[in-house]
Amino acid sequence: MQTVNEQNATKRVAVKPSTWEALSNLRKPGETFDELLVSLITTEQRLRLIHDLDVAADGPSIPWSEAAKRLGL
Repeated sequence: MQTVNEQNATKRVAVKPSTWEALSNLRKPGETFDELLVSLITTEQRLRLIHDLDVAADGPSIPWSEAAKRLGL
């Protein structure tokens, strides 16, 4: 059974030249595209979490005891 070394795994993603240029402009000196994409993904995940928390905060509030009961805790 052959395993794939994540360090050597390569995937190609087709992007428009304008997208490639925009990504290139976001890179810090010496930063790889992989590092840039990981950073962008992390940022997007954080933004989505913040949004979800904001939405939840705007919803109706229930006591912790009721939340625990609903979650089976």
